[in-house]
Amino acid sequence: MNDSSRPARKTSSFAAMLRDLREARSLTQQELAAAAGLSVDAVSALERGRRTQPQPHTVRSLASALQLRDADRIALLSTLGRAGDGALEMPPRTLTPHRPSPPAVPVFGRDDEVAEIVAALRTTRGRLVTLTGPGGVGKTTVALVAADMVAADHPGGVYFADLTNVTDPDDVVAVVARAAGSHADTVTGLAAHLAGASVLLVLDNLERVTACGPQLVELLAASPDAVILATSRVPLRVRREREVRIAPLGPAAAVRLFDERLAAAGVPPPTGSEDDGAVAQLCRRADGLPLAIELLAATAARLGPRALLKWVDQLPDLPVAGPRDLPARQRTMAATVEWSCRMLGPAARRLLPRLAMVPGSFSLDTVDAIAAPDATGAAGAAGALAELIEHSLVTRSDDAGLVGRFRLLEPIRRYALKTLEPTDREQVRRGVARWALRTAREQGARIRGHGDMTAVEQVEVDRHVLRLGFDQLVDDYRHDDAAELLWSVWLPLWMTGHSHEGLTWTDRLHEDALSERARARWLVARAGFNRVAADLFVTAERAMRLAERIDDASLAAEAAIFASAAALRLEDFDGSEALLARAEAAMKTRLDVERDVWAAVHVPIGRGDGALLRGDRSAAARHWRAAAATAQELGSGFSVAAVLAECAQAARGEGRLDDAAVMLAVAGELAPQRDGHRPKAHLAGVAAAVAADLGDVASAQWWEGVADSAAALDTDELGERFRELVRRADTVSGRD
Repeated sequence: MNDSSRPARKTSSFAAMLRDLREARSLTQQELAAAAGLSVDAVSALERGRRTQPQPHTVRSLASALQLRDADRIALLSTLGRAGDGALEMPPRTLTPHRPSPPAVPVFGRDDEVAEIVAALRTTRGRLVTLTGPGGVGKTTVALVAADMVAADHPGGVYFADLTNVTDPDDVVAVVARAAGSHADTVTGLAAHLAGASVLLVLDNLERVTACGPQLVELLAASPDAVILATSRVPLRVRREREVRIAPLGPAAAVRLFDERLAAAGVPPPTGSEDDGAVAQLCRRADGLPLAIELLAATAARLGPRALLKWVDQLPDLPVAGPRDLPARQRTMAATVEWSCRMLGPAARRLLPRLAMVPGSFSLDTVDAIAAPDATGAAGAAGALAELIEHSLVTRSDDAGLVGRFRLLEPIRRYALKTLEPTDREQVRRGVARWALRTAREQGARIRGHGDMTAVEQVEVDRHVLRLGFDQLVDDYRHDDAAELLWSVWLPLWMTGHSHEGLTWTDRLHEDALSERARARWLVARAGFNRVAADLFVTAERAMRLAERIDDASLAAEAAIFASAAALRLEDFDGSEALLARAEAAMKTRLDVERDVWAAVHVPIGRGDGALLRGDRSAAARHWRAAAATAQELGSGFSVAAVLAECAQAARGEGRLDDAAVMLAVAGELAPQRDGHRPKAHLAGVAAAVAADLGDVASAQWWEGVADSAAALDTDELGERFRELVRRADTVSGRD
């Protein structure tokens, strides 16, 4: 509310002052008349001076509609010569206990959050609880549910104040006072009104007036029996505040809400598996945001879930807007996100659409590469990111990794991406390309040279960003750099089960456009992803000869190891052993200059594979244990168990279930305790698949339970389970 007391006091007549006060608030005569419950003619007559002695109730109505402060009201009355007339004073109102209206739609999946809020309202010192979260996440809905649950704790009443249209923090107290039945416009006046009454004040949509926080703290100090439950896209940042973040809905609750909204539109819930799958995918596209789910359901009620799923990515906006009883800012996701963006500073506003270029999670290091060139270094990018997080436009990600990761909820990302300028788009893609090449080099060196398994996990979580950078390198005709990136990350991609995706990367490059070194790297990566023995052998042998010609011992060793693996699949055991010896010689040459743990470990792994294919399981286990000992001797974190798990998966794909079981049994023995749950979960997942292929449903379910559980298992029990898997596989294969 604008402070108009100074210009109003310069006016000598009631008519002129009334007009000045109205215009200062940007109200038309029609709007003022509607707010005061008067006719337009009555307001017009007062402003033209045709009525010079309005009735007390008319003055009270006008003062209330104009939300006048005490000074303005007294000045208005003084123009009538009745400043001391008690009949014109605003009559006091008593507190009338009541509850806000319940949520307009059923609430799903919020039990834990509501319980946390209720506990906070009852125990938090200062009793100021703020619900934060992105637009459309359902903060108001959750607040109303929580308020209803604690209403009995507040015999003085529960009062709801919508602050959506308030832009001046100094006006918040007056709006809250009116909601509680008072015309006070100061903390002191509202505190006097609430004195002795246990009340709950629900303050909705505080994000534009968060500077009112100190006044709310002052109010709570003066009214010890009052409790405030606020909703805001950003916290108030006062010391008495307890922030509760409202997260998007989980998958099950999201589908329930979608189905309920379909039913409300007169559409029966989906019954077929295809429709159920379409609804689940639409809820994933909505990223669990209730508002986005409601908007999608409104459109699906007319088009059908499957038809909407087919077109949703091509639609600039949904053809059916949200319910008319929602505020205009929440009838489309674009309007909801735009509402939040208006409150951002310039740096954060420019960073948001740039981050939208990344279709998944990202690290702070990536943010620095994406930020505008004129950002003030990493600190500037970090500051803009922090602002986006505070405004709930960027959230923390649950991705694995050793560094903090962030992401945009998908509906926010899609809106922000539409606002990205073409020049910014090119800058972002080139920045990501520089980051991807640097990161691939670093992570590839950590994996090959030190056997660092955390680098494997890091490549896994950054895979989508690396792909974006790789594509940009290709588009910029930097083919040699693209080949280097591909070679640097082929190993972690293979180890995390992305061989098929890796092959699509290699298909984007053509060897005629590559230098000799880049071509050798490209061939090695292609060999690493290739599962067809004959193709693998030809590709690996070409890579080996080219690497030897350019005198790159590391590439030659990798290529020889691949060629050896292909020879094994072709049952050329002598040729396989000769290639491994060749790889070992190249590897030793390389180790004189720089450690290459990958090659050093894979030579004995390859010999173990050969022994297994010849039927000598004891020799295979000895070679694999030697590989693990080599890794330990070199001080490497390289996990032979992880490699054997991938080899077991490949053997399973070839129908060699007995060999897969043996590999898993040795992998279980060699899996280091320090590796944590994730590698063991992968091992258990492969074991579950092998058990299922063997028709052992009970064992498959047990292994699935191990994969899903983070609990540590008894080593003896785990070993016995692996041995049982081997016995079962031998029985099915007819092996003694």
